[in-house]
Amino acid sequence: MKVVFCVPSLEGPTTPFIESVGASIGPVIGAGWDEGTVEERGCPYISSARATMLRKALDARADVVVFLDYDLSWEPGDLLKLIETDGDVVSGAYRFKQDEERYMGRLCEDDAGKPIGRDDGCVKAEWIPAGFLKVTATAVDRFMHAYPELCFGPRYNLSVDLFNHGAHNGQWWGEDYSFSRRWNEKCGDIWVIPDINLAHNARQKDGSFKPYPGNFHNYLLRQPARTKEAQDA
Repeated sequence: MKVVFCVPSLEGPTTPFIESVGASIGPVIGAGWDEGTVEERGCPYISSARATMLRKALDARADVVVFLDYDLSWEPGDLLKLIETDGDVVSGAYRFKQDEERYMGRLCEDDAGKPIGRDDGCVKAEWIPAGFLKVTATAVDRFMHAYPELCFGPRYNLSVDLFNHGAHNGQWWGEDYSFSRRWNEKCGDIWVIPDINLAHNARQKDGSFKPYPGNFHNYLLRQPARTKEAQDA
């Protein structure tokens, strides 16, 4: 089995990112995975950068494609955890780069307002960020069949604008939430692994990095229970 990591950036990955990748490759190889990495640097169009990397990953016969943002960091075993968690689309959750602890994305909830989970601890998501995201080759094939209008290139070797972004129903959608919406509408479920320590690192003027660390599982445990009355308000 092969996994290819796709890393878009304008000026290259940050130091915390490089250190995290370096510490993570050993466990990935040790688990029997063949691995590779593709980068796109300097492209200001994120959906184009992701589509280009995806094409390269599929040309390399990837079974799993992992999109990683250049400014994240994590613990050594968590990249393997992402790869091997069941599901065609699986994500980690991380914070915005701000002092208030708020997480990107939105979970699906049941009628009682509780996250919809499964036995391995994953929770179902409506929207997810694309910075710590696993997408299988099977998922790409399913998406291409569902959205042929997003496929481009020669028919014998089609690429797909997986993260096509823009206006939808009167609102602007970014590339990651657009992918989430389309996948949920026609292709399948999205799962988030809450119990991962992810840091979103902000570059400072002196060249250092300020981490905004978080564990989404612990964050959810700290949230007050929502009553039916509060949900209906």
